[in-house]
Formats: sequence, C-alpha cells, structure tokens
Amino acid sequence: MHPSFVIRRVIPVLLVCVVVASVAAQSQPDRAKNLKVLPQDISHQDLIVIMNGFTRALGVRCIYCHVGEEGKPFQPGSFALDDKPTKAKARVMMQMMADINQKYLPTLETRENPPISVQCVTCHRGTTQPRMLQDVLKTAYDQGGMDSTLARYHALRDRYYGRFTYDFGEVPLAELARSLQHDGHDADAAQVLALNVDMNPNSPFAKRMQATSAIRLSYATSGADSGAAMYQTLKARYGPKVVSEDALNEVGYGLLGSGKTDAAIAAFKLNVDENPKSGNAYDSLGEAYATKGDKKLAIQSYSKSLELDPTNENAKHELEVLKGSAKNSKKKG
Repeated sequence: MHPSFVIRRVIPVLLVCVVVASVAAQSQPDRAKNLKVLPQDISHQDLIVIMNGFTRALGVRCIYCHVGEEGKPFQPGSFALDDKPTKAKARVMMQMMADINQKYLPTLETRENPPISVQCVTCHRGTTQPRMLQDVLKTAYDQGGMDSTLARYHALRDRYYGRFTYDFGEVPLAELARSLQHDGHDADAAQVLALNVDMNPNSPFAKRMQATSAIRLSYATSGADSGAAMYQTLKARYGPKVVSEDALNEVGYGLLGSGKTDAAIAAFKLNVDENPKSGNAYDSLGEAYATKGDKKLAIQSYSKSLELDPTNENAKHELEVLKGSAKNSKKKG
C-alpha cells in the first residue's frame, strides 16, 4: 500500500505527530511542495490542521523542522527545503506510525470500538524526545551528579506540572532511586526518596520507600543502634502502617542481599522484638543466621517461626536441612 494512501486514511489522527512540513500562518502557499509522505493533493486546510497538531504533540514551533528565523516570516519556498535533519526524521516517524495503525494493529484478534490508533502524542506528550521522567533525571545524574539532577527535576516540574508530558507522581522518583541504589549510590538515592516525600506528602508508597532506604542506610553505615533509632524516628513520623513489619523485613533483606549480614541480622532482630508473634519475622532471622553460618541460632529462629506458624513450609524445610547438616557434622567429628 502506498504511503500517501495510508496517510490519507489516517489524517484525522495525525493531529498529534512529529513536524514534517509545518506551515506557518503567514505566507501560506496554495499547494504544498516536496511532500514525500503526506498525499500530494492534500487540501491546504487539512495540511494546516495536521501541522498545528504536530507542533502541539512535540511542544515546538514550525522552525523546529523548517528553515527560517524565530519570530520572522518564512521566506517563499522555505517549507519545501530539506535542510534540517529533524524533517527527515519526522518523515520516518510518520511512516512508522502509519505502519503501526494500518499494518500491525489491524492484525489483533480484538480491537476496541472505536479502534485505538497510535498518534505522535501517544509517545511524545508535548516534548521532542519521548523519554520517561526517571530516564531524563538519570541522564542528568550521570552527567552532573545530584545538583544537576535536582535542578533538572525542579525545572521540568516548573515547566510541565499539570500537563501530560511527565509523570510527577511518586513512581518516577522511586524508580530513579532504585537505579541509583543499584549503582551503589545509596546516599544519593536516599536524597531522591526524601524529595519524593516532599513532592508527594500524601503518598504512603513514597513514605515507605524513603523510610526503608533511610533505615537501611543507617544500618549499613552507622551500625545497629543508628539503624534502630532511625526506624523508631520514621515509625513515629509516618506511622506503623507505613513503617511496618514488612518494611523492616525489606530492610533486612536489602542488607542481606548486599553482603551486610551482621547489619541484616540486627534489622531482623529488631523486627522480632517489634513483632514477637510473627512467624515470618523469625523465619527471616533464621535465614540471616544460616547465611552467616550460625546453625544453632538459625535452628532456634526457624523453630520459633514454626511454633508461631505451623503452616510455614519454608521453616520446616530449612530445619530439616540444618538438622541433617548438624548430624552429619557430628558423625564426621
């Protein structure tokens, strides 16, 4: 199917695509020249509607793709020029969108009615580069550290908050923090999560993420007493529903996974003290002791877990393994 026919069929959804031959209000030609994707016989009115949609989809002006000077009328013939790489890129994007709507989506077994079509705004959302907020911020961090990241966040929030370009909810900053933690930047991740609570003060999710990060960092860098104190501080601030047994359990496993076994044991012991009737808390403590190689305390913890929760199959299995290992050790001795 020829691209011009495809475009002719999808003109109503092209109101939000990349700029290709955007036509300014002044000095409009009666018939456009050098059209390579749009149909050659497109009406002047349809062309203007499409081009206006392009500018809104990318948050740009006509000069983004067309040769000219900002604030000045376009010269005759300037719209037909192919001097700017953005114009060539836009043509490729239009072809891609046409293929998605006309070639791939129709092959789905079921479609909504009316059918959903991909539009340029679907990805671009008012910006030239359709990136997620967390990705934009991670790039800023890689290039300039935390100061650059915070400055970028606030600049984007000032410009785009309330629009559909970026999600300024609690998830993007949490995702950025996870990425920083993965790269070993725990202190910077904690700062991002504190910002997340400041920006989303009514979000239990943001508070829990900030709390677990801060508690884990305290245990890892300052020891058991500091970690326990941070836990109590944040529990008083956010409440036991946010800084809960599960949250502290998450802290312990985070420490265990990063090789800080003694810190993990301290966090799990605090969880046992705070939740003495929890079979799961004792189960986690048993795992930490087993990881350290302390079979005696591991057996004690798993036994207590099974006492509190007889249905705990993991504790049963681990006890069998530990006791069997202990018997074999005695026989060898």
